[in-house]
Amino acid sequence: AFRHVIRLDWRNRLTTLIWDFDGTLVDSYEAIGEALKDTYAHYDLTFNEEWVMSFIIKESVKDFDFTRWLKRKIWILLSCLVSLKKSKRRVDHKINPMPHMAEILKQTKQAGVSHFVYTHKGITANDVLERLGVHQYFTEVVTSANGFARKPEPEAIDYLLEKYHLDKSDTYYVGDRRIDVEAAENAGIKSINLGQPNSKINQKIADLSDIPVLLKA
Repeated sequence: AFRHVIRLDWRNRLTTLIWDFDGTLVDSYEAIGEALKDTYAHYDLTFNEEWVMSFIIKESVKDFDFTRWLKRKIWILLSCLVSLKKSKRRVDHKINPMPHMAEILKQTKQAGVSHFVYTHKGITANDVLERLGVHQYFTEVVTSANGFARKPEPEAIDYLLEKYHLDKSDTYYVGDRRIDVEAAENAGIKSINLGQPNSKINQKIADLSDIPVLLKA
């Protein structure tokens, strides 16, 4: 049923897409994995790359629990997290766009779709979008620097809905993980997702090029 609900004529209605960042707009998981690997090496910890990458792709790098491996004093844990943050910044230049990202943003923006970003990534997300030449397509980029409660809490999405008077029935959160679908549901909007199955509130897509087809059909 949802497949029929999400389809609309964007030429006659004001459609809004709120985008996740990592794994949705950009392919950053390899860069994140490299930062984690460097951090583990710095603290002489065993790095199970297959398990760690599977976890952060399904969940979130910030939900990753270092305490399962660190049984030392708390200052060591905090130092490890600081080192990870610095390592992630160092590999930002290795982040690449997802397939069709730029062309889909341009095409939909020209057709009247409004775009926003809500990500757990820090303020450097703006720098990556600038480097990739797509920052101009977004009305606002909400990052962890804004201080909103983390997904699946809907606080950041609610902020965008209220600030820009967005119509919930024509606003969709585009992501790649279960937590993105949950955040959309908690905010009372629907979801478009690269990794999660179809449901009453979510439409699964194979890649970003499916989005114009959904919106125009």
